[in-house]
Amino acid sequence: MNAFQEIIKKAAPIMAAVQSLFFYVIILSTIGYFLDMKLKTFPILFIILLLIGLVVGFFQLYTLEKKGSR
Repeated sequence: MNAFQEIIKKAAPIMAAVQSLFFYVIILSTIGYFLDMKLKTFPILFIILLLIGLVVGFFQLYTLEKKGSR
């Protein structure tokens, strides 16, 4: 393997965790937005689900960091 492939191989778990953080935030905040529009409670559910997405995503990054530091 050349050097570039080694770097990509080492970075793959971090890229996956960052991607999942992004998707958790986007998907949960979108669900919150549409629920708020339907229930006419904007921005309560949007903010709650956005924060849940952030917490879940950062927790996943944290667990990846703990696994990598062993």
